[in-house]
Amino acid sequence: MSVTRTVRAAATLTAVTALALTGCSRGATTDAASSGKASGKKTATLIMSTLNNPFFVSVGNGAKSQAAKSGVKLSVQNANNSDSTALNLATTAVSKQVGALIIDPVSSTSATASVKQANGAGIPVLAFDRKPEGGELASFIGYDAIQAGRNAADALAKSLGEKGTIVEIQGLLGTNVAQDRSKGFEEQIAKYPKIKTVAKQAADFDRAKALDVMTNILQAHPDINGVYAANDEMAMGALAALKSRHLAGKVKLVGNDGIADALAAIQDGTMYATNAESPYALGQKVVSLTGQVLDGKKVSAAETLQGKLVTKDTVKEYAQYLVGIGDSADVPAALRK
Repeated sequence: MSVTRTVRAAATLTAVTALALTGCSRGATTDAASSGKASGKKTATLIMSTLNNPFFVSVGNGAKSQAAKSGVKLSVQNANNSDSTALNLATTAVSKQVGALIIDPVSSTSATASVKQANGAGIPVLAFDRKPEGGELASFIGYDAIQAGRNAADALAKSLGEKGTIVEIQGLLGTNVAQDRSKGFEEQIAKYPKIKTVAKQAADFDRAKALDVMTNILQAHPDINGVYAANDEMAMGALAALKSRHLAGKVKLVGNDGIADALAAIQDGTMYATNAESPYALGQKVVSLTGQVLDGKKVSAAETLQGKLVTKDTVKEYAQYLVGIGDSADVPAALRK
């Protein structure tokens, strides 16, 4: 789902938390933040963990599209995978008394500081994709990460005829998304006793890291049959390593997210499947709920979205779905016809 999101050292997090507590000392209550009430301003700041990953660029595009429909004046900011930058951006938004704060956490732990700072100022906070460990949220929006892992396991097992040796490439383990996708995958793949996992390693949701990880794994295990990558960016890195050994299409590859590169790889047969979780639709949903909060409406504490398993048989159908919600940019040219 994302490029490298390095969790800062303990000293940095301590400083971040201290800043957050300072922000909370304004004397405002957290009632507005936890109840979903807003100041009446139809403004929102969306702090993205990164805009160097196609998944999150698409989230931003979906958010901007929905903002125009919901009448929300939206400012999209890039934290560049930095905990301290994310906190600084939140501090600025709070100081300007923005109507609502939307965050895509760099890490589940570090995001707590930003949430508590907004809570202290009575500003409602919505988070998505990765859930902060602390603070009060008006709503959390995310795909079902455990089910995503299960879907991937079933798809990989099917592609292998329920037997063989496989590799799992995990995401950034400091996030609930990576942990849950891995949990779902491992629990489900265990139901196939003739499938053996011979290597498991994190690549932090990063394409370049996954290329290195997969290259090293192939040196130790050249005869593997399948690979599960916890997001499509890592799947693309793994695919590059497979191509270098002329194994693309022979070794079955399953990912998660449904980015354009993955859809193209599924179409050409070098990737078996992805559990597609439209980032554009996620952005739309987040801002739709934000608009309701800003209108003073009560929203549910959590919104769980479900992905769609996409294989070569269904990739054109999924491409049509993306076009239908206004997301033609995330559809490979060959699938737009």
